Amino acid sequence: MASEMQERIARAIYEDRNGHGCVMWSRRGRADRAPYLSDALAAMKAMLEPTPAMLEAAEWAAEDGALLDFDRDDFRLTFTAGISHEIAAAEEARRDQD
Repeated sequence: MASEMQERIARAIYEDRNGHGCVMWSRRGRADRAPYLSDALAAMKAMLEPTPAMLEAAEWAAEDGALLDFDRDDFRLTFTAGISHEIAAAEEARRDQD
């Protein structure tokens, strides 16, 4: 089974590519889902590191009072840890299916 984030991304890619009225994602078989899940994993790997703009947005939110104590390195670490967890779960699920 795919990780939760991989499943969300795969479903979004599927719906975007196939448009309104396409067969519901939940009704697609494993073989039909596989290429979308693969694309989702690639997308997750591309997001492994936050972009400079993401760091700026987080810092702006902190300055606006949304965060009491902001540290770019802490944000980068936390962000990367979350994405890394989802990638590891997705890769484990792929190994289990092979």
